[in-house]
Amino acid sequence: MSARRVKGKTGRPVKVAGEKGTKEKIFEAAIEMFAERGYDGVSIRDIGRAVGISEAAVYRHYPGKEAILDSIFAFVEGRIYPQAPEESYDAIVDAVPFEELLQSIPRYMIADPQLIRITRIMMIEMYRNEKIREYVQRELFQRPVDETEALFRRLMAKGKIRECDPGALAKVFIAYITYWYFETFIFDYGVPLDASHVEKTTRAQIKLFVALTRPEGGVAHE
Repeated sequence: MSARRVKGKTGRPVKVAGEKGTKEKIFEAAIEMFAERGYDGVSIRDIGRAVGISEAAVYRHYPGKEAILDSIFAFVEGRIYPQAPEESYDAIVDAVPFEELLQSIPRYMIADPQLIRITRIMMIEMYRNEKIREYVQRELFQRPVDETEALFRRLMAKGKIRECDPGALAKVFIAYITYWYFETFIFDYGVPLDASHVEKTTRAQIKLFVALTRPEGGVAHE
């Protein structure tokens, strides 16, 4: 049998099982190029060349760069804020130690190469692109504070952490995570990520945070 791809009725090669579709390839190429060259530094033609298709072929999947950007926003939404039943959320809060809940954030972020690239895009482009700036402020700053405040409020109600202003406490924690974003995804971008090193450095900060929030009387966070 010939090694050449069999063509379908359209004249295009038939997709091999498990092979990424053209739209997915465009999406991934765009993320990689935006992370390296900036959003404004990449054209639809550039993305088409990277995928090995024409500019017109890219437009068949996305009407423009802004549509690709919208799909990136949707991707982040699904990854960072997955929908889960309320009872499932409560079960996690009850079962997972406080320290592990916090440690799961950097651990999750470095496990997904796409999130690493996208975070870099957002952190850089928010100074130049109003739409990205509004998205970052809403979804990567305010929403994490709101979600973390709700988590801390729930933990306080269960007696797992000390009583204080949950909103102020959430801002303190998210301030550290934001610092970590810049350190990891901007200043050290391109340096191979060492998961054990990230675990060690973030663990030290999180342990301090956990110690400071321990309920009065020294009761464990479990």
